[in-house]
Amino acid sequence: MKQIRFRAVRPGRAATALAGALGATLAVAACGGSGSTAADSNGVTTITVGIPAAVTADAVQIAQDNGYFRQHHLKVDIKTLNGGAGTVPALQSGAIQVAQSNVLSEIQGAAHGLAVPCFAGAFDLTDPGTGNVGLIPLVAGARSGITKPSDLAGKTIALNATGGVNQLMMDAWLKQQGVDFHSVHYIAMEFPDMPQAITAGRVDAAVMVEPFGTQVVHQGARLISGYLEGNIQGHPIFSCWNGSADWLKKNAAAARNFIAAITQANDFINNQPDQFRTWLQKNSQIPAAVIKDIALPRFTTDMSNADVTGWEKAAQAYGIVTGPSVDTADVYAPISGS
Repeated sequence: MKQIRFRAVRPGRAATALAGALGATLAVAACGGSGSTAADSNGVTTITVGIPAAVTADAVQIAQDNGYFRQHHLKVDIKTLNGGAGTVPALQSGAIQVAQSNVLSEIQGAAHGLAVPCFAGAFDLTDPGTGNVGLIPLVAGARSGITKPSDLAGKTIALNATGGVNQLMMDAWLKQQGVDFHSVHYIAMEFPDMPQAITAGRVDAAVMVEPFGTQVVHQGARLISGYLEGNIQGHPIFSCWNGSADWLKKNAAAARNFIAAITQANDFINNQPDQFRTWLQKNSQIPAAVIKDIALPRFTTDMSNADVTGWEKAAQAYGIVTGPSVDTADVYAPISGS
């Protein structure tokens, strides 16, 4: 497995980055299109799926390796992308047809006129239990002196990007713990750089993803919280599968077949986690000790309008999203018959 690479957004520039993605989308879309994807003479449709290099996207790899896409008349090319700044223009131009994104990013995109709605869920964060590393854990460095939530006041916390879903979850968690979230200093940092930054003391704490969270805990860092989403009311689904509105309108059958194949892959991972970990050992460079302990999400294609409104309400409460509410249909557009 390749390292997870995300484009970092400097503090105060989240809106600029989103506007830049919108500009890139419009420029690329002018050169191409995301129209219908024709099936070949055998009824097989070829699509390209863009995913982050992360465990949370491995349902696509499982569907490929286990032949689920083939069973549902799909030939899937998999492309690893560098976060939303690359995903949005690729979807709009037709370079890829399907991608994975967190729901809050979809809300933010819709607010800027981006027509790349979710058509199915991708995964839920799960509560790993007290003292266990979670899928998006908050971890403090051994030299930071942080042992409890109140110690975070005034500290520097690394996020993959400011103004996004991880900052929202962090703000909500800090408030629930009685800490003024305005007192902390967030800085943007790519996930693979966080373990070294924590170990070296360049940041006091970080909101991480797997496998990096388990990796740094194995190196002596302290887990402060394993389930930041626990303070988002309703526990909305975290991530979804999305495509351009134009492509989804013209290719409902292909989208339904994608959902069917991913559902099989989800069932395999959810019901046979030990076999999935064995698959990871064969198909990634993650150390075996980390694979044994990493937290896994609940992979699911379930999603509803309540997931959209849940994230939006929380984001408005913490100033991550401002302005009028988005139309949920611009964020979540389930495929008819799916």
